[in-house]
This record gives sequence, C-alpha cells and structure tokens, in this order.
Amino acid sequence: MTSTDTVGSTGTTGTASTSAATGTADASDLETRLPGHADDSDAVEPDAEPRFEKVQFATDDLEEARSSLESVLDGRQFRARLAGEPFVSRFASAGDSRLSLQTGTFTAHLQGVIPWSRDYVMSWFRSGSVTVDYPVGQLTSEGSRPFLTPSETSFAFSMTPHRHGIVHVDAAFLEAVASERHAGPPQRIVFDYAAVPTDEALAAWRTTLGEVTPLIVGEETPALARHAAQQALVRGMLDLFPWRAIDVPDALRTERTRRLRQAAEYVHAYADQAITSADIATAAGMHTRTLQLLMSEHLGSSPTNYVRHVRLDRARQDLLSSEPGSVLVSDVARRWGFGNLGRFSASYSARFGEYPRDTLAR
Repeated sequence: MTSTDTVGSTGTTGTASTSAATGTADASDLETRLPGHADDSDAVEPDAEPRFEKVQFATDDLEEARSSLESVLDGRQFRARLAGEPFVSRFASAGDSRLSLQTGTFTAHLQGVIPWSRDYVMSWFRSGSVTVDYPVGQLTSEGSRPFLTPSETSFAFSMTPHRHGIVHVDAAFLEAVASERHAGPPQRIVFDYAAVPTDEALAAWRTTLGEVTPLIVGEETPALARHAAQQALVRGMLDLFPWRAIDVPDALRTERTRRLRQAAEYVHAYADQAITSADIATAAGMHTRTLQLLMSEHLGSSPTNYVRHVRLDRARQDLLSSEPGSVLVSDVARRWGFGNLGRFSASYSARFGEYPRDTLAR
C-alpha cells in the first residue's frame, strides 16, 4: 500500500519490466490530469541528480501478482483472495529516489504488512478502499479523497478490489521543502491523518497533480524541471493536510526508538495542556520509569525538563512572530505555563542566550 504506486502498464499478461532512464512513462495512465500550472519560481537545483526509474508489470495470475507486489513494496505476509470478477493486476511506478508516482489495479482482496519506513506516502482510490491498522490507530479511505499512511511505523492493511494512485516521497526531500514553511531546519513532519481535505483544497491539489505528472514521469524531463515539479507536488501535499514540524533528534527516528519518538511527539502535540510524565508514558505505551530512563539515555533530559524545553521553544516562536507592543512577555509566559516571570526569563536566557524582551524587540 505504501508504495503501491503506479504509472501505466505493459499491458502484457505475466510480464514485468524495470527501466532506469529508458522508455517513456505514459502520463495518461496516471491520475486524471487537470489544467493548471505549478509555480516553479522557487525551484532550487538539486545537489545530486538521482536516477530516473520506471517499474511496471501486469498479470492475470493471482499468486504471481501477490508475490510481485510483496517484493516491489518490500512487504510481509501478503495474502490475496479472489473476488467475484475476473482477476487482473497492473502496477507501475515512475520517478526517482526523491519522489515517485505510482498507480495500481488489483481486482481481488489483498492484505499484508508494510514495514517501518521514514518515507511519506499519500494514496487515493479511484475504486475500492483500504483500512490501515497501525500501533496508535486505524484509518479507512473515504471514496476518492487522498489520505496519508503513517510514517516511521509499520502497519497492516486490508484492501478490497481497487484501482488507486500513490505519491511516494523521500523523507529528507519532503522535510527540506517543508522547512520553507516553518523557517527552521528540516525536521520530521507529523500530519493529521484523520483530517479530511476540503473540496477547495482538493481542487487545488488535483490541478497541481495534473500539471506536474508529465514532468515527473517523463524520462526526457530536464533535471531542474523534474526537481521543480517534485517540489510543487510536495507543496501541494503540505497544503492539503494539517501538519506540524517536530524537532526530535535523528537518533529517535529509528524502528528501535519508535516508542520514545512517540513520547516526544505527544509532548509537542499537547505542550499547551497540563500533561504529566505518566500521561506521556501512557501515550507511548511504556511505564513511567522506562520513559525516564530512555529520555535520560537518548535526550539527556527528564520528561519534566523535556516538556519545559518544548514550551520554551513555543514561547520563543510566539515572541518571534509578534510585533513589539502587540503582546506582553508575561502573557506569552503564562500561555505556556510559566507563572513566575523571573524564572521564565532566566530559563529562556539559559536556553536561547537572550532575554524574552530582546526576542520580542526584534
């Protein structure tokens, strides 16, 4: 599912092909293209141009299709069951290591497990549906509306017979583009998986998708044009769903440290509320003592101090975004749970090397 991306098909039963910078991807076999033009004025030349690749296969053999998808998607425990219609499977993917577009048809029921990955994946169904179960929740597709699958966690999926499309984005690439919006260094992006895009946002997304698809999947597209098209599509994703940047150490972004990362993300999500170490531990599925030990080992901080640091960061963001005279430092301090202004100023100065009033005066 996470990579069930597709771009056209060989149209040949029981065959598969892979090409790197060979062949031309047929954009009409991707998502329906709509008019529009993506602004590439901010496109930046990539440091190293990744190799263009296209993968496609088609078959009417259920076991061959199941095995091929499990291999291409690096999945586990894929199981397929025929439905009440003739079976056909088509899969295609075109793009590079930064971003690929994929489309797929699978006229049978399919379920399996997608392993842990940092990448960001957005899907939409032209027919059929999927239910995704992951450690902290479940989501089900709604008609043809795009949705995001969870990143940095493994998940199980169950799909009905379907036709669907996917945008698969490398984590570092999306996070670099997102840094244009939050004005900080590239950080993990946490999307609101439960959010339902508005009709207006969907129309804008489809316009962008229709415009950039030929540039992304075309073998002969110049490097800068492909890069600009990929940037435009990622910006469209960022416009489609609510998200926030989470400043967690890279050491936490591994499968082994998944629970501690979830604890850190819980703090970022609820820093404006009264939360305790026990609340954080429960959200991450661990004992409070385990949380304390892991935070000390990996973050050099106790849960209480970590919450304080996140709140100081939020207070700084508020001060930086406010005009001098429009807000009082004391109001910002109280908003983030600091009742003693003197202690707030001292903690703020120790963390940022300047007093809150100096930040506000910028």
